[in-house]
Amino acid sequence: MKKELLIAFSVSLITLFFTGVIYPFLIGQIADSLFPYTASGSLIKNEQGQVIGSELLRQNFKNPAYFFPRPSAEKSNLAPTSKLLLTRIQERIAEIKKINTNPIPIDLVTSSASGLDPHISVEAALWQAPQIALHRNIDLKHIITLIERLREDPQFYILGEKRLNVLKLNLALDASFGVPVESL
Repeated sequence: MKKELLIAFSVSLITLFFTGVIYPFLIGQIADSLFPYTASGSLIKNEQGQVIGSELLRQNFKNPAYFFPRPSAEKSNLAPTSKLLLTRIQERIAEIKKINTNPIPIDLVTSSASGLDPHISVEAALWQAPQIALHRNIDLKHIITLIERLREDPQFYILGEKRLNVLKLNLALDASFGVPVESL
């Protein structure tokens, strides 16, 4: 009986070592060598090499001269029938109606499944465009051209909808039109 327990324990330790240490290390090394940008978290860096954010995670922009993302749901997991969720959505609608009174695209008042989606719909970007043009004192046509240039197609051209990465869009705004004076 002791011999069988010792064999079972030894096999468990060896399996743990290979599946918990060796395999993840090897896969990480392969990923780093074949896909270095993606394996490191798709980090976006400025000219000085400083990390500004990740292409894969929502960034919070409060300055009205920048596009803002979908709301974050990282601290809550409310059901669609939740009264608190409805209250939060109504508060969000009231808050952003101050910016533009046109019908609000749904992705500006509801969070994504993860709550950290870095994208907004093309409609949401176009809805925000007049505010950006106003706060940057530039022609709306320039903002719309930038939106069209940075629009991402659905994955494999069939999965999802056309979308825009908010961080990339805001970085392109700064690159094209300069950093606004009231920048945070």
